[in-house]
Amino acid sequence: MAVITAENLHYAIEQKRDELYEIASQHSWTSPEVIHVSQELDKLITRHVLAIHASEHLTF
Repeated sequence: MAVITAENLHYAIEQKRDELYEIASQHSWTSPEVIHVSQELDKLITRHVLAIHASEHLTF
């Protein structure tokens, strides 16, 4: 099982953001394609925030 680091998540977020802008340039911001990628980006950002929050609780 691959370990997902904060750095990997940050990179994945940047890639997904680029993908979102690319698709949005071809479709409406409310199109199903754009909404799907936006939701994927939201999930990555949430994972990143939760990882940071968890690491803050581990370091006293």
